[in-house]
Amino acid sequence: MCQSLSHFNPQDALQRRLTLRGVPLQVSLTRRGDTDYRHGAAFIRRRYWLSYGARPRVNAPFLVVLKDDQGHCRAAAGLTRAAGQSVFLEQYLPEPLEHCITLLAGVPVSRDHIIEISSLAADGSGTGRLLFIAVTALLPHLQGDWIAFTATRQVRNIFHRLGLGPVALTTAEPGRLNGGHECWGRYYDHDPQVMAGQVALGHDRLVQAGWITGREVRHDVVA
Repeated sequence: MCQSLSHFNPQDALQRRLTLRGVPLQVSLTRRGDTDYRHGAAFIRRRYWLSYGARPRVNAPFLVVLKDDQGHCRAAAGLTRAAGQSVFLEQYLPEPLEHCITLLAGVPVSRDHIIEISSLAADGSGTGRLLFIAVTALLPHLQGDWIAFTATRQVRNIFHRLGLGPVALTTAEPGRLNGGHECWGRYYDHDPQVMAGQVALGHDRLVQAGWITGREVRHDVVA
């Protein structure tokens, strides 16, 4: 991951408050070894165990973490730049990630400008929406033009409700994993798909919908 990301302040991108049922949420971008990273990774493992009986490894270089005013983690997701390395979801793909996205985009796309979002976890759909809003607000500042991620049916529904339209590249099949599929419990029962989306397009849609530029981004009713 590039050095500019390691020194990035999320508040430079997200000046608006995120609020869930009246409780303000703070966004942090934290790296491996930081206290917030350890808390975020523990939260992800706990949510995956509760939701799927899964025991995922959380090893993304960076985590986006949403915490409430008591310091409790409410949502988290990993960020990994694809430049110079394979990313986890490429195990599901028939060819390198940049080739798949190039076919989708219709123009050449470099690995240097792709970020994998992984280990998406939240304690409710309202918190999940706020996590996606925060990540979308941050992405234009992280030198990534495209994102790729694996999304269950529930996660895809959250994107749909936000007006975002990532495109499915393929179904995430456990048989394609290079070992370790037994750690994923019931995860594959939830129809995970490998998705890709253009950062600028997603950001513009949320800005136009008022999710990023409003005085306060609230989810007082979790649906």
